[in-house]
Amino acid sequence: MRRLCAQLTVAFLIIPAVVRGDNPRIGIPEVAVSLDKANRMAETVTIPTNDSEVEMAKIAEKMNAYYRSPEFQGRLKNETERIKGELFGDASVRFYPDSNTPAARGKLGSDERIYLFISSAMPLQTVRNYAASVARLGDPNVTLVMRGFVDGMTKIQPSIRFIGSVLQRDPVCNPTEGECEMLPAGLAVDPLLFRRYGIDRVPAVVYARGVTAEDAALSEGDTRNTAIAESHTVFGDASLEYLIAQIQSETGSQNLLDLLATTSRKN
Repeated sequence: MRRLCAQLTVAFLIIPAVVRGDNPRIGIPEVAVSLDKANRMAETVTIPTNDSEVEMAKIAEKMNAYYRSPEFQGRLKNETERIKGELFGDASVRFYPDSNTPAARGKLGSDERIYLFISSAMPLQTVRNYAASVARLGDPNVTLVMRGFVDGMTKIQPSIRFIGSVLQRDPVCNPTEGECEMLPAGLAVDPLLFRRYGIDRVPAVVYARGVTAEDAALSEGDTRNTAIAESHTVFGDASLEYLIAQIQSETGSQNLLDLLATTSRKN
């Protein structure tokens, strides 16, 4: 357990930078070195027994329930806006005019999601093709999803290597010899999403509408955190565009039609 905690701490701090490719100083080899250091450090860490574990768990559950309550969330939002107004006023608009401009987004609405469920057991080239399709769609609400870590949670390095090989734009690029450009495609490890949508085989695509999450930092597969109005699932070893087209035909969604049009213009 001590080793797992140390590994996860390092991995979750570094993996996002590796996946996004937004830090030229961190690559797959650097992550492997950091994990090796974490393994050595974990051997020297001793975690004392917590005699108040049960009592603290009850308190934490009460705090969590209060944090999720509409009353607290409303007060939090109002207080945040008040502090921003008092401290910054219109400074952000005057000095950083772009900050008042809505962020660029894709064709899907803010309450729409497309989850593309994959597995490391699938042929690597197939998964790479799916990652390229997600990048080509260019929509932040389209995400690749894995059920769990490669070879289990106790081994992080295989997962990092797999994610790196999937998202590399050039499959022959060797990260040990230099920086490899990554595809702009989101990839999440989330077993709760698999469970929520009943995904028992891959590849599979889920289109969800009316997605509302209380906490964006938590899994959208957590029914206590996220509500959905409806969802549609298709299975099959076919292109992502084809699977989305099947859902579009079933739902008549104009947003899905617009999303597919972006790929046809790029081809």
